[in-house]
Amino acid sequence: MKPHDREFQGLITQLVETLQEEVRQHQRLLKVVRKKKDAFLNEVPEGLDSLLGAEREMLTSAVAVERDRIALVTELGQWLGHAHPARLRLAEIILHAEPESRDELLDLREEFRDVADELDDLVSADPIFTRHRKEQVRLYVTPSRSKTLLGAAATPSHSPARGTAYSPGRDGS
Repeated sequence: MKPHDREFQGLITQLVETLQEEVRQHQRLLKVVRKKKDAFLNEVPEGLDSLLGAEREMLTSAVAVERDRIALVTELGQWLGHAHPARLRLAEIILHAEPESRDELLDLREEFRDVADELDDLVSADPIFTRHRKEQVRLYVTPSRSKTLLGAAATPSHSPARGTAYSPGRDGS
């Protein structure tokens, strides 16, 4: 069968619809992440539980849509004889899509990029705080205080207690 067959183009139409739903879900998730970040920064824990619940629900729903997307992409990849059908890129599908679907896929690709950029900006470190993570411990430190803490860590104020091991920093000090 050829990529221009009605069934193949029907799969592309289904993919467009699935991607549209995925973009809508990511935009809703973006709103929740904004609210969650505001709650953390403004130290407003009251609504945090409901935001976390909404976030979990959206992620569960996003997983289901993502599974549908992967199934459609895999089927399209098999039609095209792709070596790894599940890894078929949108750019490759666009080459075989009819003009109307091609335009929609290009628009969706841009929308995904925009949402990804917004999410990346949103979850990046706030200039006032730097987030350090060591296993399950999270420490929020202002940039000026982190310099003080780093300086104190580099120059131990006393010898290690008996029976404990001294572990030098990454730079060997």
